[in-house]
Amino acid sequence: MKFRMGGAVRVRVSALIVEDGRVLLIAHKKKDDIYWLLPGGGVGFGETLPQALEREMKEELGISLEVGELLLVSDSINPDARRHIVNVVFRGVRRNGDLHLGNDRRLYTYRFFGLDELDDIIIFPPLRDEIGSILSDSFSCARYQATQWLPL
Repeated sequence: MKFRMGGAVRVRVSALIVEDGRVLLIAHKKKDDIYWLLPGGGVGFGETLPQALEREMKEELGISLEVGELLLVSDSINPDARRHIVNVVFRGVRRNGDLHLGNDRRLYTYRFFGLDELDDIIIFPPLRDEIGSILSDSFSCARYQATQWLPL
């Protein structure tokens, strides 16, 4: 892998929200491709990770969020080193608000998924196993994961 100095690293913060044993995912649509993510988004300069996550939940889903413990940090680096995203995942609990999609044109839909349904969808970054261990209560502490880059 070729390393570039001076490239920008994007920090994306997201929430793992579990209700009734099911995890909330949000779908993005790019051209004709649909992929699922933990809800969240980019961190602005001077914004703390929890502040960014609270803002993103209001923008994407119209909800107020209680930001909980840090669960996971993962790198997603494009093989040609043109993009690098650091994903930071916190446990989240919906405080209030009815779920509805925000105005971002990439947002397609949202849905709660059970553990048995995660194998049937594309999840970016590829954190299916980590989400599964959290849902099945076999997750013990925050961890770092060097994830592979998934092309769309």
